[in-house]
Amino acid sequence: MSNKEMNAITAADDLLEFLENHPSFVARVHSVFPHAVNLLVLEEALITLTNQDDITPMGLRVDCGTSFAEFLKAGDEIVLDIDRFAAINGFFTVNLRNAEVWETRSILILDALPAETVSQTRFSLMRWLAKQPVQGLLPLLPRLTRQLMSSKPANDNLYSRHIADDLEAFMQAINSSDWKPALHLADRLIGFGMGSTPACDDFLAAYMVVLRITNELNPGRFPWIREFNDIIASKANKRTTLISANMLRHAAEGRVSLDQQQLLQACFFKSDKDLILLAEKVLRHGASSGGDFLLGLVCALKWYQIAITEISKEGDKTWVEYKRLQPVPTL
Repeated sequence: MSNKEMNAITAADDLLEFLENHPSFVARVHSVFPHAVNLLVLEEALITLTNQDDITPMGLRVDCGTSFAEFLKAGDEIVLDIDRFAAINGFFTVNLRNAEVWETRSILILDALPAETVSQTRFSLMRWLAKQPVQGLLPLLPRLTRQLMSSKPANDNLYSRHIADDLEAFMQAINSSDWKPALHLADRLIGFGMGSTPACDDFLAAYMVVLRITNELNPGRFPWIREFNDIIASKANKRTTLISANMLRHAAEGRVSLDQQQLLQACFFKSDKDLILLAEKVLRHGASSGGDFLLGLVCALKWYQIAITEISKEGDKTWVEYKRLQPVPTL
């Protein structure tokens, strides 16, 4: 077999940081798909190479025009350097020198939109999502969002029917910021579903990144969020697939795929991109992963709306109390 040489187009900033700290690291191919390959490093972390437009944290987008399965298989060893990946068997090389760097957490430095605008965005997503094919957890959209949809009721499936009560209870606990019962309920959600990223993991990933963004925008207001996310990510190590556990760990840190990041930016921050076009790109992820993430997103945005409204009420109350305690001026 001849050497398959390719160039990196985009590299995630956390991947480049790893490469700088681990020169000439030998990774092992964990799993191979037609459009992506996962490299195992440090026993439980994954680096994902893809030839698709989207890219994940610890990811690398390359100009590969064929299936990765044609020249890589599970168990192959790859030497990772900051400027080059090379298979030990000589069948595979990636040049990283001219790769564009993707900042995986860049949205957190932007100014947030008003809560009212975020709420309007949520309703726009809900209306659009209600018109999409019902796969994965999407049959639960009307129930979880308490919306009366104009179309006929969606046909559910075994998986969504089985997990519906737990998802609803989880959502209600989070909406009350009752995070310890939510953690208990999460035990039933983590790893539930099929595929490399089970449906409920995609749902949880949306929640975790919304929680992280909210915590970053409101320092000190939600001290439970960091612990909640860290515990979910820790539980995932033993309850779900390695690919999904990596996804949840990244979400706990506020990192998601590029497509998801751009959609979140349109939800929380000023963006010149079309909301629905961004949602369509996310929806195309996997068999149902995109829809499961979007369902989690519209549910998590409800919590955001409740939480920010409470902060606003507290601010108004503090202002009224301050004015009441001021001395009355005399003539």
